[in-house]
Amino acid sequence: MKALLDVKPSPEQLALFSRVRPGVEVIRGAAGSGKTSTALLKLRSSVGFYISRMKRQAKPRPISVLVLTFNRTLRGYIAELAESQLQESNQVLFEISTFSAWAAALLKNPEIIDTPNAHQQIKLLGAHLKIDPDYLCDEVDYILGKYQPAKLGEYVTGRRDGRGRAHRVDRTLRDAIVREVIGPYISYKQKKKVMDWSDLATTLVDQKISSYDVVVVDETQDFSANEIRAVINQLSAEHTVTFVLDTTQRIYTRSAFTWSELGLVVRPENSATLDINYRNTRQIARFAAGILDGLPPDSDGALPNYQSALRDGEKPTVIVGRYKNQLKYVVQFIKKSVDLEKESVAFLHPRGGGWFDHTQDILKRNNLLYVMIARNRDWPQGDENIALSTFHSAKGLEFDYVVMIGMSNEVMPIDDQETAEDGTNESLKQARRITAMAVGRAKKQVILGFSPTTAPSVTDYFVADTYTKIDV
Repeated sequence: MKALLDVKPSPEQLALFSRVRPGVEVIRGAAGSGKTSTALLKLRSSVGFYISRMKRQAKPRPISVLVLTFNRTLRGYIAELAESQLQESNQVLFEISTFSAWAAALLKNPEIIDTPNAHQQIKLLGAHLKIDPDYLCDEVDYILGKYQPAKLGEYVTGRRDGRGRAHRVDRTLRDAIVREVIGPYISYKQKKKVMDWSDLATTLVDQKISSYDVVVVDETQDFSANEIRAVINQLSAEHTVTFVLDTTQRIYTRSAFTWSELGLVVRPENSATLDINYRNTRQIARFAAGILDGLPPDSDGALPNYQSALRDGEKPTVIVGRYKNQLKYVVQFIKKSVDLEKESVAFLHPRGGGWFDHTQDILKRNNLLYVMIARNRDWPQGDENIALSTFHSAKGLEFDYVVMIGMSNEVMPIDDQETAEDGTNESLKQARRITAMAVGRAKKQVILGFSPTTAPSVTDYFVADTYTKIDV
């Protein structure tokens, strides 16, 4: 499977990675702006900077380098490119990992309670509370990701608005969640001698086990506050750490944090925003921007900038009809218009798994080689240039063509209880963000498809003149 990320520096990127100094740097930019490639170029220049410094020391030692990615699929993708940026050398100790795998390894792989069992226990403990069980699990995940165990009181006394009228979390309910759910849940884990995923971060916030000289954290917007604190605690005395993010593409509400609450100072001199869209055509970027219209980005976010895109292409195609007809249309398109020797295609779906069974069958019948890439630790090395993945696992990746068919209100449900008094709905916002993120993976063309009777709510935000509709 070919990896498309281009690491040849543009003038905009050159200005960033040519400046190397100890401390924190933040790189922002919308999808397609070259954030990851900039970070990898900065990785190479930072390593060179520290090697030069280390050679002047009385007792030189290898430079310790860490690259953290959001998920295993992105880890494999970046590994293909990051390792090509660093020459094989006994002067560099290089690690690339997801946060969870990295943290577990540092802590000697403790026994972890998986998320379904953890949530089952949380629901049992909170069964008496007047709150939706799934929302309770989300809230506990948010709390344990944001606050250190000794500071849970800050959650109770601080500001915390619910996501809708059915989920208003007032101070009384917050106190009950901490005392009657989280407290007993912590005791349960201690009794069972297990950790959950949040414990990996909070443990590394308190324990310093390693010292890294150069660190790059990609897709930072989906790391929790405690995960970032854990990374900071594992830095050497003099270090360069680069955080790459776009909060417009955040897909987990539990991950919201501010730099100040992490104790980091981010100013214009140690941050930058990439403005040029190198990946998408103007038409793809405009379509993605329409899906996000009305969702203003915060200071670390950016909307897809179609005016800065460097290329033109066809408008995205929206096909409407039965799923088997959607798939037939896409197969014909691939055979007619895609050079699979040189170009890549990604079938992206909100859920993946069994939802790809029929797709795989049709691809096999048509002798179209494919590979499942979701959650794979290593980037596939075969000749297959058709990939199947979930939306989530596609974060940070890019392909020539992106196919998003079989979209429906079943696989992209919207919780009406999350509608606030101002009419906004958090689950709909998340659906719009992740759909726009998936669209933004494409370099040349996007094809989306749904049945008219089960169209997901996100299609209401497809701006009419930004796509070509085809009935199948």
